[in-house]
Amino acid sequence: MSEQTKQIEEKLIDLKVKEYNIAMFSSPKLDDQYGEIDLLTIPLNNEVSTGDNDMIYTKISLNNTGSDLPDLLVLPGFSIESHNDMLGILIKGKEFIKDRFRTMYMFNFGEKNRTKSKVCSAGLAGDAKYEKEDEFKKELAVIVDKLIRSSGLNLRNFTVLAKSAGGGIAFFLAGINPEVKVLMATCPGFHNNGAVVKDRKDLKIYIMWNKDDEILNYNEVINEDGTIKKSKRIEIMKQLKLQGNDVTYYSYEHGGHELNVKFLEDTQ
Repeated sequence: MSEQTKQIEEKLIDLKVKEYNIAMFSSPKLDDQYGEIDLLTIPLNNEVSTGDNDMIYTKISLNNTGSDLPDLLVLPGFSIESHNDMLGILIKGKEFIKDRFRTMYMFNFGEKNRTKSKVCSAGLAGDAKYEKEDEFKKELAVIVDKLIRSSGLNLRNFTVLAKSAGGGIAFFLAGINPEVKVLMATCPGFHNNGAVVKDRKDLKIYIMWNKDDEILNYNEVINEDGTIKKSKRIEIMKQLKLQGNDVTYYSYEHGGHELNVKFLEDTQ
């Protein structure tokens, strides 16, 4: 069992999620390029997903009814801490999502992907750096898309809830998979700023930002040398509104660079 698997298992136990299975999965492509190959599942109604999967995901039973409800796909940021922090917040806010979704699927992209995301743009600066990082997120979105279209999952008419780097991946995913009907993004981090969903006027988009986010700042910041650090929040909202996307924005005073439980409540 990998160290990441142990950490996720410890988190699940701490959260009192009783039914789950953590299995090893072998994939040369994943091992060579995309990090760990553990597959984490938590059965829904005693059913465990199996299959040839390229990424780590967690399947969590939120309720035992409502088979006609959409599924929820969760894409956290790049790190085990981001995965487990978001998992904890979602379980804390379960009352706001348990009657809205049938099943929650959650990916863990792993430490190797965080490292690769930085390495792929090493030596670059400005737009070139961020565009290169976007290429990597788009590549991961294609992998996620392949998995969720597989016979083991075959997700249809589903909602994506994403944060930070996972938010960037989520936008690319929504741009290539029309079955994403709702996109809920927490401080999404990507350079594209939403141009990838310009033709998805049918997509309902909810975006939230905490005002005390120090990773992706809420407002523009003047650096010590007088240069201006742009606000990703402002850039994304400007792009989406310019394109005519159906987008609703939420802001909160506190919460840092994390999903705010209030967002789950407000978007019911």
